[in-house]
Amino acid sequence: MEITTGVRGQVVDGTTGMGMPGVVVTVVGRGEAATDLDGAFVVAATAGARELTVATDEFSPATVTVRVTEGALVDVVVTLQPVVTGEEVIDVVAKLDGKTESAALADRRAAVAVTDSLSAQEIGRTPASNAGDAAQRMVSVSLVDGRYVALRGLEGRYVTTLLNGVPLPSPEPDRNAVPLDLFPTSLLATLTAVKSYSAELPAQFGGGALLIATNSYPTERELKFTASTSAATSTTFQDGLGNASGGASDFFGFDDGGRGLPSTVPTDRPARDLDPAQAEQVGESFANVWSADRETSMPNLSLGVSLGDTTHVGGRRLGYLASASFRRGLSTQRGVLRSTALDGGMLSVQDDLRYRQGEAEATLGGLANLGYQLTDDDRLELLALYAHVGEDQTGVVDGYSDRDATGLDSTRLSFVERQLLFTQLVGTHALGEGGAELRWQANGATTARDELDSRDITYNVGPDGTATYRDQPGSGQRFFSLLDERAAGAGVDVRVPRGRVRASAGAAVQGSTRTLASRRFRYEFVGDDNAVRQQRPEDMFAAEHIGPDFRLVENTLEEDSYRAELVVGSVYASAELEATERLRAIVGVRGELATQGIRNGTEFAVSGMTVDLGRTDRDVLPAVNLVYALTPAMNLRAAASTTLVRPRFRELAPFLYFDVARRRSVSGNPELEPTSIASGDLRWEWFLGEAEVLAASAFAKRFGNPIEQVLVNGNDASFRNADHGMLVGGELEARVGLGRLTPALRTLRVGANLALMHSQVELGEGAALLTTRDRPMYGQSPYAVNVGVEWRRASGLDLGVFYNVVGARISDVGIQGVPDAYEQPQHRVDLALARPLGDELRLKASATNVLDQDVRVTQADVVVASREPGVAVSIGLEWTPR
Repeated sequence: MEITTGVRGQVVDGTTGMGMPGVVVTVVGRGEAATDLDGAFVVAATAGARELTVATDEFSPATVTVRVTEGALVDVVVTLQPVVTGEEVIDVVAKLDGKTESAALADRRAAVAVTDSLSAQEIGRTPASNAGDAAQRMVSVSLVDGRYVALRGLEGRYVTTLLNGVPLPSPEPDRNAVPLDLFPTSLLATLTAVKSYSAELPAQFGGGALLIATNSYPTERELKFTASTSAATSTTFQDGLGNASGGASDFFGFDDGGRGLPSTVPTDRPARDLDPAQAEQVGESFANVWSADRETSMPNLSLGVSLGDTTHVGGRRLGYLASASFRRGLSTQRGVLRSTALDGGMLSVQDDLRYRQGEAEATLGGLANLGYQLTDDDRLELLALYAHVGEDQTGVVDGYSDRDATGLDSTRLSFVERQLLFTQLVGTHALGEGGAELRWQANGATTARDELDSRDITYNVGPDGTATYRDQPGSGQRFFSLLDERAAGAGVDVRVPRGRVRASAGAAVQGSTRTLASRRFRYEFVGDDNAVRQQRPEDMFAAEHIGPDFRLVENTLEEDSYRAELVVGSVYASAELEATERLRAIVGVRGELATQGIRNGTEFAVSGMTVDLGRTDRDVLPAVNLVYALTPAMNLRAAASTTLVRPRFRELAPFLYFDVARRRSVSGNPELEPTSIASGDLRWEWFLGEAEVLAASAFAKRFGNPIEQVLVNGNDASFRNADHGMLVGGELEARVGLGRLTPALRTLRVGANLALMHSQVELGEGAALLTTRDRPMYGQSPYAVNVGVEWRRASGLDLGVFYNVVGARISDVGIQGVPDAYEQPQHRVDLALARPLGDELRLKASATNVLDQDVRVTQADVVVASREPGVAVSIGLEWTPR
């Protein structure tokens, strides 16, 4: 939005007379902005006498009083003087606020690599509730399954997620990506998509890296409360699905212990070949809840609070921020599930099923940030972040199966907890007076995923409607899985400016250990009276039938448990050379030594295979980035690099995982090889003014041994290496105020971006069974579009309309003549409204997916999976006491 009433000016260094970038300019009680690379700023203010404060580290703050006139900008120049060493009291009260859109663009303009970013200020103007919702607004960024990010059409293993510079482990046993719904937007300062590689980043770099920066302490006391509620047309006030297997703590996403393994289950051997009395005792000790309940779904709830300030302790600045958030939401999904096969060369449907799934999801997030200025040249910052998601799901599937020549009626109850705890200590120290700096960090993280007593039961339904319990694997099953991953690491970086060269070097080590322990049990029919199998499950598995009619046996496999380790040691060196006044060249090289191991097996297994894999990779990876300033506000960038993508634990592990959404098994492949990637980027960008940018980019990538997910045994999936792959594309971006065209449109702002991509995979001789030999790479979309139009008034009223669509992408590679499966585009339109209600209250409202678009996966012209998310509306209040 073009600001028409407020203050415009420049902040300059009193010693050099040069403009100062990244300085926070605040109109007391009204708003704030950060200066750009030339020290320029524009900050909105209402008419009247206004006090302007300007502050940044190492300079004495300044206060200026101005009189603002409606419809005009007051011009000022503010000069800051460096703090004189030896003064007894230093009252520096501000630091760069990276949460503003202007500050994020200033960082992007000065960045070494090709980047796109989204600030907390921008995120707050969208309906996004978590980092995933927000990230898809960036150029070439999309989501897979609603929570996993894809950059330039590449997802999963091709995207590295870093939290405050540290690679995050994933709590998912079956995915190679960090689920972004773990991060509520209230915890975010900026999201940055890095698209060209530089040597200080981890070598695991495919489509790019997503950098999540959490909120830091504010420069002055800030207390904020938020509350909102939301509803969806597919769920709210309608009959939903639930179950009675949990306790009161389910409301907050935590199991109360009732879903744990009963104490009667042996812990030193499989629950198999037990004596009849013990087997009966074990079978009766599990909770006898199998059926879905019908219940009315109530609106969702979201709450948040944060408190931060900067004060003085021992004559030094101490900044702190503490925030917490809670969200509980109910959803009901409806759709179809189909499996296909070739029949006489024609694609036919084998299973034609309908499903309905109810989910209660509770998300709890917390963040604590503490920063202390030890001396004028030394500071420490401590961060702790906690995120927990609990998902209580109840699903019902029914329809007809040609493969089994019968109708099916299946129910699944599951409860999954996902958790992340991350801590980091960072130290920054000036080395002498030449501008050299030492930075170090140490971090630790734990991620966990507990799947507690998932229950699956299936009935065969005859032509007369009679339902009979299916006494086969997967039916009458109870599954327990505990995943725990612990990561720790440390790193040190040194930056030394010497004339026109800024040299950097660093070393780091990051290690993680993952343990997955699973057990599965099933009720086998051992009786003679088949009429028992036609009872409802709670009657069928009642105590009087355990023993005479049913026996609980353990059928855990060796593949159900594994232990894996990954340790990566790295060193890098880079130099940024100001070749001319306009040209910067950044040349770097990174070396990594990675040791990876995985082995499986469990004392509870009754069958299966075991593997013990170990590998060590040594890689040297160069990177070059060039930045040419065509004008002070316009850059031309070029970049080239070599990077890699290592197969993750889940892709290597030869273990079966049941994909509930697609009702199939997924297994890993221990013979996978790392993917090598050669990349080139070119970008032109023009920073027109405050929070405005135009950009055009082109890129190309060459992949060696790309990893793909392929169909096996008709419907099940695994992974394999193709020989080569290539990806080329272009991007366009515009964020401008329409007041540039005519004053009548000064309240309108448009943000739009377009990515066009083309990829192709070379399969090699070992891929004779694959159906399509000339196709895009797995998961690669041909285009991504985002458009946002915002109407912003000086009164604080903000109305936005946002559109997003991503092109069709392969979700499964077909085999033996079965076509590839494609996830089809979903045209999504969202609305957002915000307006102040006095000085302390702010109203926020939104509507998402207003076109009521479904999500569909197709094979040829057959829809093999679909879901109906519905339209959702939300309304909330934000209270900031003065």
